[in-house]
Amino acid sequence: MKFLLLAIAGIIAMAGMTVGAKKPVGADADRLKAAYVFLEAENRLRDGDVGTAYYLYRRANALDPADVDIAAGLAELTIVSGVGDSAEFENAYQALKKRFFNNPQDYQSGLRYARVAEQMRRFDDVRDVYRQLCAVYPDRPDYSLQYAWYKALDYRRGDSTALDSAKAIYDRIEKGAGVDMNLTLHRVRTLSLAGDTAAMIAEIQRYHATSPADAEVNFTTGKMYEYIDMPDSAIGYFDRACALDSTMGEAYLARAEYYNTIGDSARYDTEVMHALESPTLDFDPKFEILTNYTRALFEDDSRHDMLTALFNRMLDIHPGEARLHGLYGAFLATIRKPGEAAEQFGYASDLEPDDEDYWRYRMGTALEAGDTVTAIATAGEAARRFENVYYPVYGASLLTVGKQYGPAIAMLDSFDVEGKDYSPEALSVFYQTRGDVLYAMENRDSAFVNYEKAIDFNPANVGALNNAAYYMSVDGRDLDKAEGYIQRAILAEPLNPTYIDTYAWVLFKKGDYAGARKQIDVVLNIYSDSTEIMLADTVADIHGHDHDDTDLHEDEVMEVAEEVLEEIEPETPSAEIFDHAGDIYFVTGEPDKAIEYWQQALEIEPDNKTIKEKVKKKKIDIPAPVQAP
Repeated sequence: MKFLLLAIAGIIAMAGMTVGAKKPVGADADRLKAAYVFLEAENRLRDGDVGTAYYLYRRANALDPADVDIAAGLAELTIVSGVGDSAEFENAYQALKKRFFNNPQDYQSGLRYARVAEQMRRFDDVRDVYRQLCAVYPDRPDYSLQYAWYKALDYRRGDSTALDSAKAIYDRIEKGAGVDMNLTLHRVRTLSLAGDTAAMIAEIQRYHATSPADAEVNFTTGKMYEYIDMPDSAIGYFDRACALDSTMGEAYLARAEYYNTIGDSARYDTEVMHALESPTLDFDPKFEILTNYTRALFEDDSRHDMLTALFNRMLDIHPGEARLHGLYGAFLATIRKPGEAAEQFGYASDLEPDDEDYWRYRMGTALEAGDTVTAIATAGEAARRFENVYYPVYGASLLTVGKQYGPAIAMLDSFDVEGKDYSPEALSVFYQTRGDVLYAMENRDSAFVNYEKAIDFNPANVGALNNAAYYMSVDGRDLDKAEGYIQRAILAEPLNPTYIDTYAWVLFKKGDYAGARKQIDVVLNIYSDSTEIMLADTVADIHGHDHDDTDLHEDEVMEVAEEVLEEIEPETPSAEIFDHAGDIYFVTGEPDKAIEYWQQALEIEPDNKTIKEKVKKKKIDIPAPVQAP
């Protein structure tokens, strides 16, 4: 869609603006204002802001309804995007039509009108445009060819003379200019309306006879045979084209497509290599080939060396193509060569520094390769270039997973957020991440300061609410506040097992063992048939009521539970959840069940010394309840 909108913006000519010595008034002022509004509409369209662009086109059209460029812009945008009012579009369309037929010498407005009419499948209107253009410009064969084709379409609507009329136009063009590719293509296309294969072949052969030893003519002849669905005839002409011009990449690509169609993989590979190395083939089709190759072959370890050699060969031919470096980087990352992948993404970001994807991939692969210096530098540069806290947050998160806490905090601290116009949500995630890293570094006081900042910036940040609550419970800090935090997180995501586990642990540390047992059972049975009821109880508890006396309507609570259950994927509880379950079950009088849960935790984390000690001693040191100071 973005590409299409950019294409639209590119084909609409900029409105002309003339400013006199005096301040314009009345209609002149409106026209000038319309020109400025139209220019802004085009700018918004290029940025992908379709809604605003449409509003501005409408405004410009209201100011100057006679301006053909504005009318065309409004009409085309309405057709392509599907936005807008049909009546308003019809008015713009009719204004465009009137403008052309009042001044048929204005071929540009005629072509715009024809393009819009074709998109609307109003082929009679398109035909009338080209009929008029032929009358004004009789020496333009391109207009005559278009008129003949749209005249020929009348054959589909029952006009038996339509094909003869089109043929008469083609004959007149040929008499003046001879047989060429465009004329033959139009003749063949017209004959296809009647399904006259013999006549189509005759026309193709007439064209081929104009220059049978020319590589381009042979290639085009082959493409025409493809058009009439005769690939076995087409391949012979592709072979002749390659024999006549060994550098013709399009011909090799056509041969590759043929062999791919018939399932001859060996010949397909051979022709593809010829096409990729051709100096005459544009990069876009080469890139498409490489993309398909990489997608199809990267899972085959035996083809990795071949693909690597192919990428290197293509980089020798096209060293300045960022997309090529990016695709190679993606391939290298997939086959677990992150260091080499980061290097390729670095080349890509150097070539196209405004493409954020290359910066993100460069940072991620550098981190995976253990190159924290490059990762931090990349994150810092990307953060400054795009003014986006995503980069240091993403990088620090990945480093934290790898327990590289020093580089993680360095990455965050290299990014200055003070006094910048970042969204509260972005700042909240930044400080949450900083809190996570600081806590892992056992700088706990600073960690909780950052959690508080995160929650202040965005009170709905459930990740910050959960992490703050959990670590407060671990440290025995202000458990009432911790309980409030985790309750808010659960109300936002009612069936998140991590949040409910945190809630259970907060209650456990407060000495509410019955409440802790109730919540840990929700986690352990999160995918059982009774989950909906248990969830309703959790929500009711948070609101300070018994389930039967809640101010939330029971049916509504149950409906929420069922919806959430449909959206989540089953998962195995973590070792931490089993560990918590064991502690809670132990203090609630079921030591055997507690040991069972601890053993399940050990199956996930067999080297956890704390859990091993619990299983060995078959007991825990029951913590004294901790209340808020």
